[in-house]
Amino acid sequence: MPLSDWAGLLFRAFVVWQVGWGLVAFVMVWRDKGRARSGRGRTPERDLHRAEAWGGWLGSFVAQQVFRHKTRKAAYQRVFRRIVAGWALAWVGALLLGVFI
Repeated sequence: MPLSDWAGLLFRAFVVWQVGWGLVAFVMVWRDKGRARSGRGRTPERDLHRAEAWGGWLGSFVAQQVFRHKTRKAAYQRVFRRIVAGWALAWVGALLLGVFI
């Protein structure tokens, strides 16, 4: 298999990975918001950040906006923004890899 085919396959896997973890993170934030409203046990922030770091940052961002959850907590947002910056660099690298191979 030529190198360009491998690059395309890796890029598609990268996208599928992000979509899958995005759905996981979306559901995690949604459930945490529901638990916050009902006063039940919460999802630890480290678990939310772990899902974001694994690739669910976009799903987490969408859920934060839709459910108005964790948007005003500065400490949470600082960690979240670092995770987003890391994934933005990963996307730039993936796109450059796709362009130059």
